[in-house]
Amino acid sequence: MRKYIAIIAALAFVLSAHAKRRPLNEEKIINEIWARTDMPEFNDFSVDEKYKNEPMVIIARYDEFIGDYKVITLANSSPKRVKKLYRYLMKINDNSSIKAISEITYKNYSKSQKSVVGIRIHKQDGTLVELNPNDYIKVSTNLKKKNTQNDVSKIAVPNLQKGDIVDYFIYQEVVPELYEQFEFTLNDIAPIQKYRFHGEVSQPSMCQSWYWLPDSIKAKETVVDNSNARLDFQLTDIAKWEKEAFEASYRERPTLKINYYVYTSTCEKILHGYQSINRMTPRASKIQIDNIFNEYALYHSKLIPGYPYKKLYVDIRSSLKRYFSQHPNMTEKQKADEIYNYLCMSSKTLGIPFKSGTFWIYFSNLTTDFKLTRSYGIVNHRYAGEWRDRLFDEGYCHMMELGDGSRYYPNYYSLSCAIDQPSFYEGMEGVFFDAQKKALKYKSCKDFDKLTRRTIPVTPAEKNRSEYIINATFDSTDVNALKIDRTVSIIGSEKKSSRDELGCISQYDSIMRAHFRISNSFEQEAKRRKMSQPDIKRYLAYFEQEPLLQKKAFQEEASKYFNNNVEKITYYKINNYGLFPDSPAFSYTSTAKVDELVRTTSSCKIISVGHLLKDLNFSTLKKKRTANIVQTSTFQDVYKISLEIPNGYKVENAELLTSKVSNDCGAFLSSSEVKEGKLTITVDWKINNVEFPTAQWGEILEILNAYQSFFDKSVVLTQM
Repeated sequence: MRKYIAIIAALAFVLSAHAKRRPLNEEKIINEIWARTDMPEFNDFSVDEKYKNEPMVIIARYDEFIGDYKVITLANSSPKRVKKLYRYLMKINDNSSIKAISEITYKNYSKSQKSVVGIRIHKQDGTLVELNPNDYIKVSTNLKKKNTQNDVSKIAVPNLQKGDIVDYFIYQEVVPELYEQFEFTLNDIAPIQKYRFHGEVSQPSMCQSWYWLPDSIKAKETVVDNSNARLDFQLTDIAKWEKEAFEASYRERPTLKINYYVYTSTCEKILHGYQSINRMTPRASKIQIDNIFNEYALYHSKLIPGYPYKKLYVDIRSSLKRYFSQHPNMTEKQKADEIYNYLCMSSKTLGIPFKSGTFWIYFSNLTTDFKLTRSYGIVNHRYAGEWRDRLFDEGYCHMMELGDGSRYYPNYYSLSCAIDQPSFYEGMEGVFFDAQKKALKYKSCKDFDKLTRRTIPVTPAEKNRSEYIINATFDSTDVNALKIDRTVSIIGSEKKSSRDELGCISQYDSIMRAHFRISNSFEQEAKRRKMSQPDIKRYLAYFEQEPLLQKKAFQEEASKYFNNNVEKITYYKINNYGLFPDSPAFSYTSTAKVDELVRTTSSCKIISVGHLLKDLNFSTLKKKRTANIVQTSTFQDVYKISLEIPNGYKVENAELLTSKVSNDCGAFLSSSEVKEGKLTITVDWKINNVEFPTAQWGEILEILNAYQSFFDKSVVLTQM
């Protein structure tokens, strides 16, 4: 009998391994894709008039993402396959673009990935040429065979001519790991006339949703079905990707990213384990609870190594047992449900999935008509049998209400989720702070909503004031080299601080400030709960260590992109996601580059002094709005710029730097003065409140337009 069992086990292993390595039937896949009738846009070869002078135009592009778990094997853990399809219809309008399409390139992200390519060429005389896969000339650029992520395959497309229309697709299958991220770049080497995306994820594979959508999508019959994990949308007229322009502005390439999770057999075991608790004896029930939490902690520790999951789940388990002892009449089924809720919500707190059924998709850096339609914060925590929504942002709590009536509490610190871990706030009624930093308690979501609306901080901008002091001088050895010393003092904060703005205003700076607030809040709460001193020290030690680890990780990551020391990076970047609730009135990414500010001609120097301010890159500046304007906080930025005029030069147009826009919403004021060989420029701009009625949108536009106008201004220095 043992012999037969061993044979069956070996057979199961072999079949499972074969399922992961099995080759794709290229001919079958190519025929199926060419025969599909759900892509009618690939039968329309017409080109819009505005693209006829482009060297090349992508008439149609279709991307498809299918997360499929229905692969049957005899192994304990069935492979969950991800299927991706990229299809292009491209017309060559000029011989200069032939080289760009003469090779079709795709990446091999993992050993489990299998790719199939189909290529058709519609010639000008009406003939159709289909390349045979057996004739493909493939070239691999992978020099390190062990690193498949660097493996790029290229297929030559011969005999292309002006006027040809190339229709090709890349079909890929991959068996993902526990967690993987898939990307679809939304612009390309040529303008895209029509773009369509279809995504679908089968149970129990999963993604969670966080995505940007343009206003125009609604008119294109977009489907966003989170219950069935489906997303469909269409775009038109996507601009060509200009590499230099994106690098100059320090932006990422516009990309659709899908964070994809797959349940392992261990995770599935945990998912279903709680269901059997009600069939156990009380003693066995306790053992099962321990096993569930131990395995779940182990599962999570594999996702983010080094995170203290075990301690976290020990705390949750202790809280549950204490809660069960306080409610002796609970049935085992009720206890099981409570365990399930704790697991689900603690997973959401840590950004880790537990339940399946929704996409997690977001777009970044898209065109000007894009809006944030959904933003997940830390929401829906269940304590003592009651749902609580809670989120903190630098001592304030902000609510975002969407058009469909749903509410979210956006989070602006990447690691502030730690404040909501059950081990910190177990047993509390709930706390958040109003504008005066006064702690308020709530007992239900309904009460919390009222408090949130009532306590949105409407404070003068001077309370959140930053003062930038910029000293600019020309190098004595090179009159074209402009040196800039930039500092900032945050006047309105609890403690004044300054830092070198020539370095990177980085992620870890926000993280360190966020953890400073978290640790202080926790220390106060720990005293109220009469926690032991060793426990307090242990948690605070963790908070002191974590920002340093994040800082080190950030420096290592940044060093990959910059040859010099990360502390001397000449770029900085600040993200701000505009004004809410229904749609952002504007959003911007602040970037600055401190060199290349001087242009020299034979008789003068042109200095882009406006670029010494933050480049806000305003988007979604609509002329009309139907919703109130809400931003995260008030602010006032004061710039004091001092520029030493080099010997032999004089300032020609300093008066053009003066502007004055002031209204009830805020102000943009700038002035200049030439005195004792220096040009002094002062800029003061502020937004007074965090919430404005729709009627005041025009006044805000005046301020933003004045800022943008100043940013584009220059000073001319002429030789005397």
